Amino acid sequence: MMGALIDGHDVAMFDLDGVVYLGPEPVAGAVEGITALQARGVRTVYVTNNAARPAQTVADQLRSMGFTVQLDDLVTSAQAAAGLMRRELPAGAKVLVAGTSNLVDHMTEAGFEVVASASDRPDAIVQGYDPDMTWRRLDEAAIAVQNGARWYACNTDSTRPTERGLVPGAGVAVQAVQVTTRTTPTVTGKPFRPLMEEAVRRTAAKNPIFVGDRLDTDIAGACTIGIDSCLVFTGVHGKQDLIEAPADRRPTSIAWDVPGLLLPARATNADAHGVRCRDAYVSAPEGVATVRGDLGDREGQLDALWALAQLVWARPGLQYAAALGDLNAVH
Repeated sequence: MMGALIDGHDVAMFDLDGVVYLGPEPVAGAVEGITALQARGVRTVYVTNNAARPAQTVADQLRSMGFTVQLDDLVTSAQAAAGLMRRELPAGAKVLVAGTSNLVDHMTEAGFEVVASASDRPDAIVQGYDPDMTWRRLDEAAIAVQNGARWYACNTDSTRPTERGLVPGAGVAVQAVQVTTRTTPTVTGKPFRPLMEEAVRRTAAKNPIFVGDRLDTDIAGACTIGIDSCLVFTGVHGKQDLIEAPADRRPTSIAWDVPGLLLPARATNADAHGVRCRDAYVSAPEGVATVRGDLGDREGQLDALWALAQLVWARPGLQYAAALGDLNAVH
């Protein structure tokens, strides 16, 4: 039997929403899974695109859920934005903040002068998720960009998973400014390099793995800096998203949830007719994928899904809808 998926990785990096918690509740098994990883000597850190809340607030929330976490275990897009802007802007530059007080605090701590409107002629604008964002503040952001201010965005996530369902993310507000100004911001959060590189730098990771529920941010971010990744199915993206993922958004492994990192790793073997993953075998006679094997439980279906993904990625144009429909334990 193969070793656990986590074997050989010194650091496990986790997205928060949809992986570790959903709103006020931890994802089932996340506390137990991360505790077990820590007991094995794996460094665990939380890497989030959400710039709205202070890292201390997030750490306190995680502790209240039963996680063992230190403040330095939180790496946020607001921290990455402050670091990048400090490197790229002169000391004392004027910055307009379209985000929460947490983002304001990061700008102040970085030595910038925070201003209130485009009329103050800011050198830069930084934008992050803010549940109390108003149209008037977006107006100021758009005008500042049109007046030549450098534009930074903490993330461009279009949605956020909650315990009630998906809701609009920071990317919706960013897109409003982008459409208005026809300008593209410098983005610090996933899938871009600043946040990912900050997580690696802070942990001194030699062989990290990033665990996320989104292909477009979490997995793409891991691909961007060339580290292993694991897609879990407790949040946004599901089985069809995995199959349809372009090469720069494909994980190196999959698991149902965080405890899946402690289960045996999934290996595939390809032959002239198809791909095998443990007891699951996916072939494509006449260009139509079919699945053989025990699909009676979720782990067996995940084996088949991983084999199917490898086959579809290797053979563009393959018909897979019927095979995917057989894997009804995976959303």
